[in-house]
Amino acid sequence: MAYLTIARIKGDRDQLLETYRRYSGVMSGVGRDHDQIAHTAAETDDGLMIVNLWRSEADSEAAARDSRRLDVLEESGIDADRFRREHHDVVDYVLFADSAGT
Repeated sequence: MAYLTIARIKGDRDQLLETYRRYSGVMSGVGRDHDQIAHTAAETDDGLMIVNLWRSEADSEAAARDSRRLDVLEESGIDADRFRREHHDVVDYVLFADSAGT
């Protein structure tokens, strides 16, 4: 089935959102090239949360190793200790629309 990744990044929400938007095109390309099904980002009380739905764990892992993604993480200057990640096998999912939320 599918695979879910959740990343929570602590920090100043405005700064994190600015960084997110600056690199969103690159990161969308990584997702597209590794069979990502859906991507969602949301502000939280203490930062930013990113939820990704992948076709498989292998796709998620390949995207995590993608040099473009690694370059973005390095360039953004966000320390790894500010990240908290969760990974889950998906039991079921439903997609209701094909339109972007932005």
